Amino acid sequence: MDLYLPPAGIDDFSRSQHADDLRQSWHDQVTSFLRQIRDPSRNEQASPLFYDQVNDTSGVADSEPQGIPWNGFPLRLNRWFGQHPPQVRDELANRAAEVVLRLPVQGLFREDRTPLALPFRVQDEYCEWHVEREGETIRRISFTCEPPEYWELLASVDFDLVHRLYRELLHNDEIPADDLRWPFDVFRASRNGQLVPRFRRGDYNPWSIWNTERGAVHLTHPANSLFAEVALASDGTLGWPVSPDAQGQIDPQRLMCCAGRGGINRSSDPLILKGVFDFARQGLSVALANPIGLYMAPFGLGGLLSPDEEPVGEALRFVRQSSDGSRILRAEVAAPEGTGFTLDQCTLDGLELRHGGQIARQITMRLFGVAKRIPGRSPRRVQRCPTFCCTHPTHPEFLGTFPARTGSCDRVTDQDWRNEAFDVPDFPEAEPEARGRAAFLEAGIAEVAASPETEPMQPVGRRVTAAMPSVEIEDLGS
Repeated sequence: MDLYLPPAGIDDFSRSQHADDLRQSWHDQVTSFLRQIRDPSRNEQASPLFYDQVNDTSGVADSEPQGIPWNGFPLRLNRWFGQHPPQVRDELANRAAEVVLRLPVQGLFREDRTPLALPFRVQDEYCEWHVEREGETIRRISFTCEPPEYWELLASVDFDLVHRLYRELLHNDEIPADDLRWPFDVFRASRNGQLVPRFRRGDYNPWSIWNTERGAVHLTHPANSLFAEVALASDGTLGWPVSPDAQGQIDPQRLMCCAGRGGINRSSDPLILKGVFDFARQGLSVALANPIGLYMAPFGLGGLLSPDEEPVGEALRFVRQSSDGSRILRAEVAAPEGTGFTLDQCTLDGLELRHGGQIARQITMRLFGVAKRIPGRSPRRVQRCPTFCCTHPTHPEFLGTFPARTGSCDRVTDQDWRNEAFDVPDFPEAEPEARGRAAFLEAGIAEVAASPETEPMQPVGRRVTAAMPSVEIEDLGS
């Protein structure tokens, strides 16, 4: 039987004495995600047009994988600072993108029900990076789009391998194994409000200091997960009530305003939703292509110049990628050894290189899907839009999606907007050392998260949230 491969087909498993167990466990993990999303008893928005490529038994051949692209820099930061002139906006957004926030948005708790405020990067386009600095000196900038689920599974079977990989990828043989482990038990809330174990003391900690403040091995933002990708792709195959324009095109912003299944201020979610929807509205079934993952497309840094204004060759390395180079999971930028200068002394497209975001703006992200017409598969039509969009009252380029029951934009509260902008740091416009949006915490997210009456938080694309607006669906005949 064919198996789902690890992201980009990276062969970490062969380095473990548990290689066969890892291969089967990863396949089972991906299959479980797909089964959960496709099962109507577990997902009210399950779509017959979303299928499991590896386990499909229709007998219809898949198309060639097709990529859906978007930009790797957080669009929401560009929009938040959009009232400034372009150069000021970019500088503010670049600086804000490197803040590590600590907020209780992962739905995790200590045993006494205290919500855990865990660190994460505010880089929400499935592309995250870490700038290795020594004062003002920039030694290296590392980019990753690896899903946290892969690393958690790898560690559950072979923690020593994960420890070795951390040391290799972060170029640091001194990383203690215990730094990557939880020092206490961690819990999540079940549907009945009871706390159930999520991590045990000694388990791998995806939000350790070496994957947040001191490095970037895999994704940390609560919206950046493989499960979120699978859920969004499935949602895109529903029959959302959005009409094409005169040229027959679907506007991705209008589609997201209607569906509300991801983040309206992201580049990724509206384009992913539209890319899948374009196939589904033709009656085609859609699957995420094996190996499932989010990837960087190949890119170059021809505009990177040394202090002598010479092109810096060999500064960019693709550290983890597919064998054909089309699916990149990890990239690193550093001045070549022996050159006598560092990245902060270089320029990129005529500007001093000060932030990883300057490079992220040149990165194209993409996922790959396949499509085909499967006889007997009927679409499910959404009868009315569950959400609508409003413009932020003081940040005119920043949008929000709100439940249709809200009624109108003038009924959107300040707290609604704080929730929508939960991961936009106060830094750098107001308080340069701010660690997050204090108002968000003061408004009571901890109490909401801990309440036994609330639904457990689940990743849905925009953020981790307690609930999404209900969707009225009509099943159509074949």
